[in-house]
Amino acid sequence: MSDKAIGVGLIGCGTVGSGVVKLLVEEADVYAQRLGRPIVIRKVLVREQDKDYKTEQVPKGALVHDPDAFFADDGIDVVIELAGGKGAALTFVKRALEAGKHVVTANKALLAAHGPELFPLARKHGVALAFEASCGGGIPFITALQHNLTANRNVAMYGILNGTCNYILTQMIDNGAPYEAALAEAQAAGFAEADPTLDVSGGDSAHKLAVLASLAFGVSLTDDEVPCEGIDTLDLTDVRFGTELGYTAKLLAIAERFNGKLALGVAPCFLHDDDPLARIGGSFNAISLFGHAVGHTLYSGRGAGMMPTASAVVGDLINIACGAYTAAFANLRIWPDQHEPADRMDPNDITTRFYLRVNVVDVPGVMGRLTTILGEHDISISAVMQHEPQEDDEVHGGGDIVPVVITTHDAKAGALRAAVRKIAALDSTRGEPVVIRIVDLPEG
Repeated sequence: MSDKAIGVGLIGCGTVGSGVVKLLVEEADVYAQRLGRPIVIRKVLVREQDKDYKTEQVPKGALVHDPDAFFADDGIDVVIELAGGKGAALTFVKRALEAGKHVVTANKALLAAHGPELFPLARKHGVALAFEASCGGGIPFITALQHNLTANRNVAMYGILNGTCNYILTQMIDNGAPYEAALAEAQAAGFAEADPTLDVSGGDSAHKLAVLASLAFGVSLTDDEVPCEGIDTLDLTDVRFGTELGYTAKLLAIAERFNGKLALGVAPCFLHDDDPLARIGGSFNAISLFGHAVGHTLYSGRGAGMMPTASAVVGDLINIACGAYTAAFANLRIWPDQHEPADRMDPNDITTRFYLRVNVVDVPGVMGRLTTILGEHDISISAVMQHEPQEDDEVHGGGDIVPVVITTHDAKAGALRAAVRKIAALDSTRGEPVVIRIVDLPEG
């Protein structure tokens, strides 16, 4: 093995980038011992107006603002892209690959949109593109998919892929906090951005699902193929009713294979309280994968943050440096660009269980009308829960409103949607009915 130092060029030195610098500086002797040669930070590229990098540990003379000066350093073997976004980051990653540099990135948005373009570019130039940190922070799930789980045909994957949403839902469940209050607490605790839209809309989870499902199911997939709903419209009322029924609300990123077709989606769902995935709380992430041979496997850990994400980045760097990742990248045919586009299942054909809440005026016969409509659409009722009426003089002129909660047996999603449209049109219905999927995980 060569004893030549491994030269690293880092693009972006914000929270995660500072963590990477910290590890490479403070653990330099450990990494040199493990690899048989040192890792050296050659250049760190930041925008000139970017004053928010959080480390004083960048080696003297390494900090640059000019991309040309960064890429002119012939001593860089591996480029670590942590700038984020899909604009300049795409340009930088392509430039690095075309120059014959290996790339490590934590940029799930970039991979979800441009992965099918970047993977073959890396292969063309004889280098690797590593991305463990892009989906799940410090959780080594992508490594597992690339190595230990390659013996399996994967059946289903369920992920809690956004720590912000999981923290908010935990506050709503454990403390009875309304969504807005739970979001404000998440922002105060540093778990949510000032503009949390990408997280709470489900968009961040959709990016990650596109990347993970591509690997797990051997398909070419982009994030615009993932149906997406967030937690930003989730009512505390439904969280509480779900708890009464023995369910825990989670924002799930789901990929399931049915008769050769792939069903994909991100949405708030109910899990049974005794499911291990339901017990993942706070800002933690988790991924539950079912393989035909291994059965059920569960991966959990910090899905974001300076050091967990830096751990995954440096892990990729070390695996590239020792040749393990580069060999897998060159020899395995598991990368999205090597597969056909996903044969996606029509969302209306997905068969599953549902939670349905309908606010109705408390008049005789209303329950019969609900059950009749569901029956007409071949939807079988599993349970019904009804609370005492609520006075709502302002809206309904003194009429009592009853929240009726129905859980179903397995039903086709399209049939349920058609039934809900009819229920919403009833004179006795007030507001839009709420539908939440109940997820019964495969036996593993």
